[in-house]
Amino acid sequence: MISDAAHTNNWAVLVSTSRFWFNYRHMANTLSLYRTVKRLGIPDSQIILMLPDDMACNPRNTFSGSVFNDKSRELDLYDQKKDAVKAIEDQGEDVVGSEGGETTGQPMPAGIEVDYRGNEVTVENFIRLLTDRWPSSHPTSKRLMTNAHSNILIYMTGHGGDSFLKFQDAEEISSHDLADAFEQMYEKRRYNELMFMIDTCQANTMYTELYSPGIVATGSSEKDQSSYSHHADQDVGVAVIDRWTYTNLEFLETKLNSTSSDVRLGELFDYYTFDRVHSDAGVRYDLFPGGEEAVREKRVLDFFGNVQGVDVETGSTSARESLGNWRSDLQALQLLTERQLRHNESANSASLVSEHVIPIRRETAPLKTDVGDGRVKQALGVAALLALAGAWHFMSKL
Repeated sequence: MISDAAHTNNWAVLVSTSRFWFNYRHMANTLSLYRTVKRLGIPDSQIILMLPDDMACNPRNTFSGSVFNDKSRELDLYDQKKDAVKAIEDQGEDVVGSEGGETTGQPMPAGIEVDYRGNEVTVENFIRLLTDRWPSSHPTSKRLMTNAHSNILIYMTGHGGDSFLKFQDAEEISSHDLADAFEQMYEKRRYNELMFMIDTCQANTMYTELYSPGIVATGSSEKDQSSYSHHADQDVGVAVIDRWTYTNLEFLETKLNSTSSDVRLGELFDYYTFDRVHSDAGVRYDLFPGGEEAVREKRVLDFFGNVQGVDVETGSTSARESLGNWRSDLQALQLLTERQLRHNESANSASLVSEHVIPIRRETAPLKTDVGDGRVKQALGVAALLALAGAWHFMSKL
């Protein structure tokens, strides 16, 4: 596997696999994670959001145009800018946490960007997304444009069973399908490290067949266990969030209050107690280089946030060499320019002498002066262009 030094970008794939109004909580689960990773720095251009249904515009929605993940309804997952402004005005904070707590983070842009909606959310499209098996006409904005330097967070929620997850009550993806898709990603060098999260009944059976290196997987419930909702909103009329996802959000919103937090994955996994989740959440460590110890020491932001730091020390020697070469080039250009100026001055002096000695050449003498001035301008122009090119080359090396 590629070392941590090769980790340069983070991506998130967030998937709700359920449609119909009574599965409101699955959409709220996904939008809650979407909001959190955006708050922690991953841009929309590096988030793939898959939503089978539009609960905000459902005729049954009492709060048209809104989706909530808490019965307090303090956070509208569809209009995040409104909540950020309210927080600044009322509490003096940037963002209000998903459970109503205050956090310090990045101001949230309005609205959401859905990449796959409705009937586009299928098993085929999900596997094509992971493996990048698209026709050339497929929009870049709907592709997972990762590489060997990418850390990827994949979150899925919906209804499932022993080693399968349903997509819109029409089809299923099995644990074997998922394992094969991840293996193709590994063979094509589409990730550096991958974190797989799933919230569904018997969720932990979905990662038992994984065999590709560099993967850490976690789920909400063991085989033969259900995954439970957290609470319902009587005005909305249905459950608004699942318990395991609520536990993740509670941790992320209270423990990670900035994009420079140093919280470790071990702390997150320890937060999955039976009292909080009401089922046996699981974690698989063995596919990750270094095993459990290495996984638990990974920063949460290595998957849930954007890459903040840039290591320039390894390139310092080459940068100094480039700087020295750049200065040498400028010195050579300066000498060349000075030599050209001296040559032009000599030519101009000779033309002035010829004016006095041979009057008949008086009309042609000014032409030589013009040529000399043109050469000066050309030399200065070439020097300026080469200096700019050298500066650009030097900056690109830093």
